[in-house]
Amino acid sequence: MPTTVSGALRTVGVASDTYGPTVNTALSPRAVDVLGEALADALRAVQPHALAIWDTSDEAVLAHAAAFRLGVCVLRASEVEGIITLDRDVDPDARLVPLATRWSGPRLSALRKVVTARGGRTVAVAAVLGSDALASVTDVPATALVDADSAAEFL
Repeated sequence: MPTTVSGALRTVGVASDTYGPTVNTALSPRAVDVLGEALADALRAVQPHALAIWDTSDEAVLAHAAAFRLGVCVLRASEVEGIITLDRDVDPDARLVPLATRWSGPRLSALRKVVTARGGRTVAVAAVLGSDALASVTDVPATALVDADSAAEFL
């Protein structure tokens, strides 16, 4: 039973999905719980109102594991024919954290723009695996459970 982030990632693995790499949450609820707890611990200080994700089943499961510990909800973004929508309205000035297994520049930028356009405020950006896109975030705290140099082991 995995008890560390690295052990959890080795248990579930990372695979390609619609909006980028995701952890394979179906393999081990316990491993996902370990990742969710670590993400929640990393985000607690920014006091988010919600986590924002690209809508894939694995990202949703990961986000819900973190959101449960933070006592917040999850907003899901999707893109159809170039139009990005969120699954529900954002409270004015809501403190949101975009969350992913691993961020790419275009996906992170697009999600942040839609969050802002809907009245939310990005207060941090989080990922399981570090990336150049995450490292380029300088206006809010950016956190990864595994730094970009070590992320290659899991991709």
